[in-house]
Amino acid sequence: MCPSGYEKLAVAALPQKSEVIDEADDTVLLIYQVRDRKIGPLEETSSSGGTWCSTTTNVSCVWSPDSSLLVVNYHTGRLMDSSQIYQIRDRRAIPLTLPEAKTHPKGKVLEVLGHSANPGSEVTLTKDGTILERVWGYMPKEDHADGNYSKYGLKGLEGELLFHYRFDQRGCLQLHDITVPTAP
Repeated sequence: MCPSGYEKLAVAALPQKSEVIDEADDTVLLIYQVRDRKIGPLEETSSSGGTWCSTTTNVSCVWSPDSSLLVVNYHTGRLMDSSQIYQIRDRRAIPLTLPEAKTHPKGKVLEVLGHSANPGSEVTLTKDGTILERVWGYMPKEDHADGNYSKYGLKGLEGELLFHYRFDQRGCLQLHDITVPTAP
């Protein structure tokens, strides 16, 4: 169970009835905790983990401080992860689609990058409302193996990118920047 900041809403994954995850119900639910009622499934997500781990450990979530945004991060395989962002309005979860990286000048770097066998992503929220999507598994395409990404403003790129999204004054989600993650 992952309660929101207001603790009126929560996200829950149904527990497995057996040790075999293939037989499990992979539904992830939005719950109204005040009345202990299921609002409905978050259909864009799954707790199956690509048949790895367990339904209750394959899903994690992050709420914005005002509970207006919900991020559900979930395993899609042994080494692969994905995310879905929802805007919460009137106890309803509305899926958000992130803008294409091509909308940002640094997004041209994706023309020279491919993916490894185990790509993935994880989304977090910052205190100032920025949505950060960390994407890993990038590798240079065959004819771009020189590794010089500074011409894209991405010096030090080694397989991971950090996409920074913000809402503009009209309430539309915009790609604000693309950076290389720094070591913690």
